[in-house]
Amino acid sequence: ILLLIGVELKHTSGNYRHLALDEVHSTNDTCMEYGRNGDAGNLWVTAQRQIAGKGSRSRSWTSMPGNLFASLLLRSPCEAEHLAELTFVAAVAAKQAVEGCVGQTAKCELKWPNDLMVNGLKCGGILLESQMIKSEVLVVIGIGINCEHFPEETLHPSTSLKAAGCEVKADDLFQKMAETTANCLEIWNRGAGFNIIRKTWLESAFGMGQNATVNIPGRNPVTGIFTAVDEAGYMLLKTKDGIERVSTADIFFNDTANNDH
Repeated sequence: ILLLIGVELKHTSGNYRHLALDEVHSTNDTCMEYGRNGDAGNLWVTAQRQIAGKGSRSRSWTSMPGNLFASLLLRSPCEAEHLAELTFVAAVAAKQAVEGCVGQTAKCELKWPNDLMVNGLKCGGILLESQMIKSEVLVVIGIGINCEHFPEETLHPSTSLKAAGCEVKADDLFQKMAETTANCLEIWNRGAGFNIIRKTWLESAFGMGQNATVNIPGRNPVTGIFTAVDEAGYMLLKTKDGIERVSTADIFFNDTANNDH
């Protein structure tokens, strides 16, 4: 069922639509398929369950019913150099949505580059994917949040909103997130307002000023102090050799275990 704004997404600005499905392989894949088939964009896809949910760096995302699985299709939302900023836009929107539903019941923070933390544990993640179709760029922002369940064997210790003492239904959280995402995209304004988003993100940064070990693909781990995120979205790590600019990595602030979520 395709639900038009005003029927389902009552509080968002712009022409956002919502496709609510029961079961999919992944909401990101479904969103991208709609884009390849000519959808105009600003389309949310949600599902009750994902058979093959995706996490960052080709990992699987555990997809238990009761959690939120949502993806947003955008068509040519900015110039190429601003695409990575959308991870920060989505992270800020996800945090604001959770806080809008749970208030001060739990502490929400953002862990570079794409994790939502609740009471110091991973509670959600963001997966940004893009594809060139002729002269246009299709972008899908995937957001998964653990409302009721969380996996136990994970690379970073996980939690759910329910485990943190917050009873939030995935449908209610989605409604709030559609609103906060529309607002954050408007502030971001195709990259012109990224400094505002970045400043908001930094106010909730997890691990700022702490020692971190950074696993950068293709390199030995780097250890240093997480000092900032620069204007291009890179993590700045103060090491014994100077400042390291990190574009993508797994970040560990404490010793943690095995697989991803």
